[in-house]
Amino acid sequence: MADIPHKNNFDFLRLTLAFTVFLSHLGEVSGTQAFHPLEWYFYSGVAVDCFFILSGFLIFRSYSRSTSLLSYCNKRVRRIVPAYMTVVLLSAFILPFLTSTTNIFFSGQWCRYLFSNLAFLNFLQPDLPGVFTTNPLQVINAPLWTIKIELMFYCSVPLIFLLLKNSKKWLVLCLIYAASVAYSMIFLHLHHTSGLPIYQTLAKQLPGQLAFFLGGGAIYLYFDFFQKHCLKLFIPALIFLLCQGHTLMPALYPLALAITVIFFATFFPYLGNWGKYGDISYGVYIYHFPIIQIFTAYNLFHGHPWKTFFFLIVTILCISACSYHLIERPFLRKSSHYRQVAEEQASS
Repeated sequence: MADIPHKNNFDFLRLTLAFTVFLSHLGEVSGTQAFHPLEWYFYSGVAVDCFFILSGFLIFRSYSRSTSLLSYCNKRVRRIVPAYMTVVLLSAFILPFLTSTTNIFFSGQWCRYLFSNLAFLNFLQPDLPGVFTTNPLQVINAPLWTIKIELMFYCSVPLIFLLLKNSKKWLVLCLIYAASVAYSMIFLHLHHTSGLPIYQTLAKQLPGQLAFFLGGGAIYLYFDFFQKHCLKLFIPALIFLLCQGHTLMPALYPLALAITVIFFATFFPYLGNWGKYGDISYGVYIYHFPIIQIFTAYNLFHGHPWKTFFFLIVTILCISACSYHLIERPFLRKSSHYRQVAEEQASS
């Protein structure tokens, strides 16, 4: 199987997507009118879909290169859990002090928040009593719902590879993809006909999002074919994505988006080594929401929102960099791409 080019744009894309999610949330979370136009240019839904595609490609690659199931699980836990646990613990123990609601510690709702979020069941208790009550939204960290989905994707990979082992790979992949798309389309149809938001929420859960993850994974499995025919696949996929309103769009959208994203990641002109100083994209993704909430609670956007905007970006970047170097990187294995890059930089 052909491997990805050494000079690729995965790090650049992940950082770009993380900032897309941040910018798309800024207006709604802060309630600042000046930021609402950002929602027209940055859409978190598409960014999350692209994240799942990149994850599918890289996690399929990680599993196929792992020496054992234990090794694979070890790598995945080391990468995603430390920073996730940190942001949940910091939110539970620090945010009450920032909002003068320290009497909630160890209350029923506080414990429910802490343990449900540590268990990746964020929907059970998304907020803390008395925290951010004057903000437009009271949710502590909305993007964390995707981490649960991501973990479920990780768990599905060994099963998918088991199904591929003694069957026609393309047929198994097509059936799983079709099942995922059908699930999503059924619940979206129920949402449109009933107007109940619960159906839209269910459509975004597993297995509804599996088509995106599987799209990236399938391209990795057939990467030698993708490499030979990348332009023949990319151009129709891009045209398809630009043709809004096509009747087959819901069914083929994950595949078309996967082709487009992986093309930009692997065969688009190299955009530089954005992982040179570590991967802060994960930090930007999981820390930006509570940071915006804190800025909003202290009314920092009032008067000069765009000046505060640049201070907000610097804050998010600094916290994300600290998270990577102090929390995430120490847990990475020595064979990790980012630790190897850091060692190369240190020796050069």
